Amino acid sequence: MTVKGIFFDMDGVVVDSDPLWNTIIRTVREEYALDMSCLERSDGYNLSTGEAIRLVLEDMGRYSDGLLEEILHRIDILYSLHLDMVSLMPGMAETLEMLHERRVHTALVSNSSRRQVDMVLDSLCLRKYFQTVVTADDVTCGKPDAEPYLRAIELTGLTAADAVAVEDSPTGIAAAVNAGLLCLVPVPADFKSCGTKDHDGICHVRRENLYGKLDKFVKA
Repeated sequence: MTVKGIFFDMDGVVVDSDPLWNTIIRTVREEYALDMSCLERSDGYNLSTGEAIRLVLEDMGRYSDGLLEEILHRIDILYSLHLDMVSLMPGMAETLEMLHERRVHTALVSNSSRRQVDMVLDSLCLRKYFQTVVTADDVTCGKPDAEPYLRAIELTGLTAADAVAVEDSPTGIAAAVNAGLLCLVPVPADFKSCGTKDHDGICHVRRENLYGKLDKFVKA
């Protein structure tokens, strides 16, 4: 299988943002007395920020447009203040450079806001590697809905058969598969099922082997 495009999720795939988000979540939870247990019961932490905070406020019976906007504004401030906590995932610099040199159409498809994605791209000098960027602000429904990946397919001019997605969460995997894309899922070395298609549309691959897997996909 040879593909023309690689569509990457951002958090947990291209960059390690866990330290940043742990700080943000802890801060807003304390400042606004938020009970985030509803996110822990599902894959809620991988929803878009707006959808996740809305879910929390609705679950607590505290939702209002004003409070939602206030918390989201505070999150953006914290994101900017602690951006130095974000780093590239191991091996990602080499992977992106390889795809760039091969002139593979590379897209970033994220549930984060446009402002957050732009901060990461500029801070880590990644903008040149992504010809297409789709954020939560560019769609009506974020992941797990297929819309972000369908939008990426539309913007790149490719078909689902022309590209593969790289995702690490159930929310993102569902979005990619629902859009008709083969989804590569980077996993730790001790994961039991690697290198084979586990079920339709999903293929787990050891994280340290992601470069080699993508290298094979994009070779002419």
